[in-house]
Amino acid sequence: MKKGFSVVEVVLAAGIFAVFISGAVVALISGWYGNRQGADTAMAVEYASEGLEAVRSIKNRDYALVGNTAGSGIGRDGNGVWSFSGINNTTDSGRITRVIKVESVNRDGSGNIVPVPTGTVDTNTKRVISKVNWNLTAARPQEVSFSSYLTNWKAPIGASGGLLIYGENLITTPRYRTYDQTGNTFGGESSGPVGAAGKTFVIKTSPTKHEAVAGYVDTSGNLRILCFDGSSWSAEWGTTVGGAGETRRFDISYEKTSGDVLVVYSRGVPTTDEMGYRTKPGSAGCGAANWSGEIALNPVRTSGIVQWILMEGSPVSGSDNIALSWADAAFDLSAMIWTGSSWTIAEPSSALEINLERVSVSLQDVQSFDMAYEGVTGNLMIVWGLYQATGCTAGTAITTTNCIRYARYTSSWSAVAFVPTVADPATNIDISANSNTNELVLASLDNNQGDLSTAYWSGSAWTGRANVDIASHCVGAGEKLVATGWLINGAQTRSIIVYHDATNNTCSTGRTNVGWYAANGSGAPAPQTDFDPTPAFANPQGWYDIRMDPSNKNQLMLVVSDSGLDLFAKRLEMTAVPAFIWTNADGGAALETALGQATSSAFSFGYWIK
Repeated sequence: MKKGFSVVEVVLAAGIFAVFISGAVVALISGWYGNRQGADTAMAVEYASEGLEAVRSIKNRDYALVGNTAGSGIGRDGNGVWSFSGINNTTDSGRITRVIKVESVNRDGSGNIVPVPTGTVDTNTKRVISKVNWNLTAARPQEVSFSSYLTNWKAPIGASGGLLIYGENLITTPRYRTYDQTGNTFGGESSGPVGAAGKTFVIKTSPTKHEAVAGYVDTSGNLRILCFDGSSWSAEWGTTVGGAGETRRFDISYEKTSGDVLVVYSRGVPTTDEMGYRTKPGSAGCGAANWSGEIALNPVRTSGIVQWILMEGSPVSGSDNIALSWADAAFDLSAMIWTGSSWTIAEPSSALEINLERVSVSLQDVQSFDMAYEGVTGNLMIVWGLYQATGCTAGTAITTTNCIRYARYTSSWSAVAFVPTVADPATNIDISANSNTNELVLASLDNNQGDLSTAYWSGSAWTGRANVDIASHCVGAGEKLVATGWLINGAQTRSIIVYHDATNNTCSTGRTNVGWYAANGSGAPAPQTDFDPTPAFANPQGWYDIRMDPSNKNQLMLVVSDSGLDLFAKRLEMTAVPAFIWTNADGGAALETALGQATSSAFSFGYWIK
């Protein structure tokens, strides 16, 4: 008898085998998915963690670079430096995507973090979210998200804001107000040390501690230097510079790294040792005993009485360079650079200009030159206007386009060159730098034709534009009616030009609001809707000044004096969209209604850096 398997047994065995194989396949597939999910999750966790660390690296370099963004990528440049870039990042052949989000943080009165919109924005704290997404399968999307709070720990308590100093009529104590950045408000008016009625003012704040040095010139041509230690003022020293407030015969600048402060001033004499300077170490506090004695400075390229002085500190980390430029009674312009202990970088081989633009035929009575350092290289740019240059003479037909000249200092002084296309005299000129790049923006007004000119420096070349507005207000003696600045919010950057606008090209009918343009890189400046301040400015205005907030690069302060001897402060903020928001930092009322004068730097405002 032969033995074998019955049909039932075969079917049963096949069924058992199928069940076994199905379970094995399911187990195998599940294990494969589990391994893949584990590997993907590990990769995503590392990728999200890298995003947070990259933003922390940017914050450690400069807290102001961490602007709000609803979604951004992040990457390294050729030097391995992290920065925000694009809308996301991808890895693993584009299968895994990372998005960085940065948002504001609000705190209550006790300092606790609270949900928006409750509480008040803490400008020194940001919440960063690093979110990573991928698909395990089309039907199984996966996500990993990490968040962290980043703080501007370098900012000392109470340092937010700034200081505004000015003169009031014939009162012999300078007036000042503190500015609170968080509330966007100025405090009540207070008095500095007793001295004399002030005309021309300058204030600069220390990059290494909570200190400010200010100076002013009185009606007798005496310069008085003051120091503020964060709580009180002290009178430091004084000297005679000449003039009666119609020119600006001194300036102040701090060295970025050491915190040493340098004051350079006219000695009111021609021919020899026309300027003097004094220094105070960054390690020393306020106090007359902490200053050096006067050191004479004898320029080689100029010999007249120095009537206008400008200084600019290098923004480059590790540098203590301070550029000095000046104009004398013969309308000559020259410059040199302080390198931390001496004037190591001497003047150019000849004067930069021997016929500088002005209003009067006998006095250097306007700021018709300016300078700025490039934000990354630290190369210096000086720009100025020519007086009655061929084709640039006020009131005549324009026949040439060489109305604005410039020179640079890189490793040596460049030859003098012309900003192209600009075709109007630059009676007032203002230049400012993008702190994140080598870009510069320039704007100028003339004293007869009522034209606004602009120019953009890319880091290697100028793009000039003539007749951006042919109905702006003409510049008078002592006036500065144009100012420039930059706003940066995440991936958005705009240069800003503010000026005294007019209703026609006769130079006589000035507007009483804020006329301004915004530009994106080398693109043409775009006219913006006028900001109507409260109250309206008097016509004409006298002095325009813009200060960019070093801690909040999406904000700047415009301070304006007018012919009614009023003083106003207006804040401009740029959102990440970008959109622009003007506010009355002065609270909708003049901060002063009886200035010592309206022109020639009648006030000075500085943001706290530390």
